[in-house]
Amino acid sequence: MALLRNSGSAQMPEILENVEHPLADWFEDHRRERRHHRDRTDRDAGRRRSRAIITMVHNESYFLPVWLRYYSRFFSPEDIYVLDNETTDGSTDGDGFRRETVRMDRVDHTWMVRTIEAKQHELFERGYDLVLVTDVDEIVVPDPALGDLGSYMDTMTEDFVSCLGYELVHLPDREGHLDPEQPILEQRGYWSENGGYNKSALATEPSTWGPGFHRRVDGHFHCDPDLFMVHLHRVDYEVCLARHELRKERRWAREDAESGWAAHNRITEKAEFDRWFFAESGFQGISLRVHRVPDRWRGAF
Repeated sequence: MALLRNSGSAQMPEILENVEHPLADWFEDHRRERRHHRDRTDRDAGRRRSRAIITMVHNESYFLPVWLRYYSRFFSPEDIYVLDNETTDGSTDGDGFRRETVRMDRVDHTWMVRTIEAKQHELFERGYDLVLVTDVDEIVVPDPALGDLGSYMDTMTEDFVSCLGYELVHLPDREGHLDPEQPILEQRGYWSENGGYNKSALATEPSTWGPGFHRRVDGHFHCDPDLFMVHLHRVDYEVCLARHELRKERRWAREDAESGWAAHNRITEKAEFDRWFFAESGFQGISLRVHRVPDRWRGAF
């Protein structure tokens, strides 16, 4: 657990310096393999391939516009599939994407993964060459030194690629309230790697996942250490707390509740919430280690 220091009513984490990913010693072989692959890829052919993206939402008026603004840079509106699970706040009434209605009256991660998985399989059957699956608070982005997500997909021909999970962490004593209409990384400068959010999200063939999408049923993991899954769950303290309060009020499927899946999403009591927000990863055996986002990332999204 990261060391804490008091700041007003909340406890802020110590900012760590010179932090490397826990798997950094194994990354160079992966990078060498990826460089070799990119150098042999026909980028013009890659740009001609069809690509789609899928997410699922329920009353996401804050994050859906952020998600759409980023991914609309790389996907055409007709290739952006938003599965709308009984949204009532008007956030899915706009355009710029395909809205498809799904229905589940409770939080059910097994239903969610099977519904999205079926949609991914359907899109491949319809002829898409590449499909990306993310939650509405997840940004898939390569290291800016390698280019943007569009150029990355132009050279991606493996069956799937696994992203490394990172979380942006809002530090209210250093950063203000987030303006979701402005670039996120112009306003947030701290994150932590979080292996619990590693995800095999980008694929050229049908995938089968476990609940949460953070592991494949076949157990395979094809890591690209320069492709990041940046989680925005903690991008703003007040927004995160309000989101938890709404999720706590929803019904949860028995298996989800009994298994404790995503239980941190229901933490609302202030002392417990502060402890989780600033010091706990939400996954057993994984520490939250807050450090600075490298300067080269500024403006990436």
